Amino acid sequence: GVLLGHTSEKSLPSCGGDKTRDMPFGAEGPPGGGGRASGPAEFYWGLPKITRAWFTLCISLTILSALSLVSPTSLYIDWPSILRRFQVWRLVTTFCFLGKFGWPFVVNLIFMVQYSKTLEKDFQGRASEFLWMLILGGIGICIINLHFQMPFLTIPLLFMTIWVWSRKHPNAQMSVFGLFNILSAYFPWFLIVVTMLMGGSPVGNLIGYFVGHVYYFLKENYPPTRDHPIFFPPVMLQKLVQDEGLGAQTAAAGGAVRAGGGVPPWGG
Repeated sequence: GVLLGHTSEKSLPSCGGDKTRDMPFGAEGPPGGGGRASGPAEFYWGLPKITRAWFTLCISLTILSALSLVSPTSLYIDWPSILRRFQVWRLVTTFCFLGKFGWPFVVNLIFMVQYSKTLEKDFQGRASEFLWMLILGGIGICIINLHFQMPFLTIPLLFMTIWVWSRKHPNAQMSVFGLFNILSAYFPWFLIVVTMLMGGSPVGNLIGYFVGHVYYFLKENYPPTRDHPIFFPPVMLQKLVQDEGLGAQTAAAGGAVRAGGGVPPWGG
């Protein structure tokens, strides 16, 4: 896990053109944003659909593991078990397990809620499109992991969302402990430094960053592939995951981000 201070926004336009505002951790949301969640239920149901499902799975699997009802050995990515024993749930659970309860679990869960939530809001209620982005990212991560053989891939997928968010909002100011600010475009690299200073391996971060960069570059920047149909969910997925209207995307979950995206209220 990575321990940082709060996140604040200065009056700089994001790449999406929206204006940012000062927003320290725990502050009330912008006018019309819904303010802070008044309780756990409002926080939970205020999360966008896909982020809420991811959050639920991560907490549920950790609880089940702590109670010895589920073994982590049945959750990690294991291709022989998937292909020969048809344990296809591993393709999902490998992206939804953050380990046992502890401070790293809490920090990574906060990361997930804030950055996944904010990035999902950037999709303007198109839940199936956001899920499809995660699926494409998961496929890319699995391919790269054939070399690294990491058992759980939640961290790479999480840091993929952080990378894509930082590309969409490159001019936001990230305040670290109130000591100094860095542009959000450089925030992912700052997290690499912090991870290494804390004795962790940056491999998971770098895998997520690479996959996120390839996704964002091909979808948004490279003319031959920009907005290619492959980046949009198949009809079956659209029917399975109904999109949400913008009205449903309030800032009840933490209260610091209005519909349409922005900067999370916590830097991490």
